[in-house]
Amino acid sequence: MVPAEAENWTEPPFAGVIKDGYVWGRGAIDVKNLAAAYAVAVRRLAARGADFAGSVIFAATADEEEGSVGGANWLLHNKPDLVRADYVVNEGGGAFTLAGGRRIYDLTVGEKGTAQFRLTVHGEAGHASVPLRHGNAVVTAAEVIRALHAHRPKVTLDAVSPEYIAVLVDDPLLRARLYDVETVRDALEELHGRNEGAARQLEPLYGITLAPTVVHSSSKAVNVYPQRVEISVDCRIPVGYGEADVRAEVEAALAGVDARWDMEWLGTVLGNASPYPSPLGDAIARTLTRLVPEAVLAPLHCVGFADSNYFRSSQPEAVVYCFAPSVVEDGASVADRYHGVDERIHVRDLALQAIFAEQLVGELLG
Repeated sequence: MVPAEAENWTEPPFAGVIKDGYVWGRGAIDVKNLAAAYAVAVRRLAARGADFAGSVIFAATADEEEGSVGGANWLLHNKPDLVRADYVVNEGGGAFTLAGGRRIYDLTVGEKGTAQFRLTVHGEAGHASVPLRHGNAVVTAAEVIRALHAHRPKVTLDAVSPEYIAVLVDDPLLRARLYDVETVRDALEELHGRNEGAARQLEPLYGITLAPTVVHSSSKAVNVYPQRVEISVDCRIPVGYGEADVRAEVEAALAGVDARWDMEWLGTVLGNASPYPSPLGDAIARTLTRLVPEAVLAPLHCVGFADSNYFRSSQPEAVVYCFAPSVVEDGASVADRYHGVDERIHVRDLALQAIFAEQLVGELLG
């Protein structure tokens, strides 16, 4: 459950108010919208009474925001036959970017994993009234954080879509450099100067990311040098990478820092992906272009996390994609609403998601 402080909202966050062409409320775009759209689609399919070349399963699961302890992860481990499928379409994906009169839709075919860890930086305890020129764990921790932030991990192109780069970058020379492992890091720096939004969308796709997020001191007193400072780091890893790869990047990042540190893993979930192209991908493309003729699909790996990861791990034979298209508002317009104040979705986009789901079943199984 993502919290919402009602006093900061234009409309009550849990009332589902329809106003100004939008459905307002927490989860309106992440992801109660899709639960509602799929429920409507399944009901309409059932009402038609048509014969399909397979079964349609509607699984509405909770808890994805809180570790999936009682949601899809639990279901797949304890009642896997209830959701065993050849094809799975899940939340995420479907955002579009306008380019040259076309709508480029991202089709999420895989997801990076997470490898969160904690670094403990050790120092010399003492009274802060005496300057500690060497061994100050706080100062050393600051150097560690700066080194992690500045580090350029090894580049991988497995999650990068040339179609997506072509949408976000109009300079052909820069595009070429963004698809070359030897030049991509410098090219990203240049892109940050030209188009910060595009750079922020592309950079996470190229490999391991290291993001220090929480710092704790072993001392609560202002006048005491702590013996330890703990730095929590959120790390996202490409498909095929694991803890050993992360450890190697951390060691490379801190090679020039004079620090004594220990590393503790907080939790690791490996990334995975489904094959593309596939019959599911083809059906998605046909359905989408029937509804949105100027649409073009760009397969990508998600840099966040969704329950699709659990479906691929539990049912490796299944093809699992994330896709929920919109047509009124592009991805950039709605990005800040996820988990944000005044979360809302345009009613036409919500309707499209229900229509798309219904027609996709007919396209794939009809």
